[in-house]
Amino acid sequence: MKGRSNIYNTYIFDLYGTLIDIHTDEDSPELWERLSLHFQYNGMPAKPEELAQDFQAEIKRQMAAPRIQCEHPDFDMHETFTEMARRRGGAATPAWAEETVRWFRMLSIRRLALYDGVEDLLKSLKANHKKVYLLSNGQKTFIEAELRLLGIYDYFDGIAISSEAGICKPDKLFYEYLVREYGADLSSAIMIGNDSTTDIEGARRAGIDGCYIHSNCSPDTDKVICKYQIWDGQFSRISELLLPHMSV
Repeated sequence: MKGRSNIYNTYIFDLYGTLIDIHTDEDSPELWERLSLHFQYNGMPAKPEELAQDFQAEIKRQMAAPRIQCEHPDFDMHETFTEMARRRGGAATPAWAEETVRWFRMLSIRRLALYDGVEDLLKSLKANHKKVYLLSNGQKTFIEAELRLLGIYDYFDGIAISSEAGICKPDKLFYEYLVREYGADLSSAIMIGNDSTTDIEGARRAGIDGCYIHSNCSPDTDKVICKYQIWDGQFSRISELLLPHMSV
């Protein structure tokens, strides 16, 4: 743990690998076999291996023609499954696409839990009148459902999600989206995340301080350039490092 505390009024968190300990397997044959049945139940012929290939192809198509012109675009999984259904002669309603995205996520999850100390920190930030934001790469349907499932949805003053914005971290435009949509004040902000590229490099591009926490979900690295660093994965040390003078 390195660094000494400044006063921040705006706390921006990454989600997966930072607040939520997660493991998914989107290449599982069982996932695609069951998703194939889901398509077939709705009158759309779909072999598991063909679905998996089409899924990747559709994502590549969206990324090649992004909704937002930016360095790091993102795709929308609702659009992905809607197009996959269209190719199979199906009429994919928004409700069907939402259901399919949820099924995909539920079938892929192997582990989902808060890291120890997450809710205590969020409670402490709110009790001390700090602004708390989420800036997450991922799909809106997944993220909002999992925040509610784990009981932390209501702690955030704004939840910015890449699939909704059409932009991913570390793109500076994603931070600008957070400011524009939710009024985040970057002049008093710090970014907290477990990925040296998407989170810490993104913070640098946005001109704000970063706090890196090396978790069991972090990409392999032995060097990160940012003001605050926690290498033992102990989430509670964020409070010790950044909030030593706040009431808890």
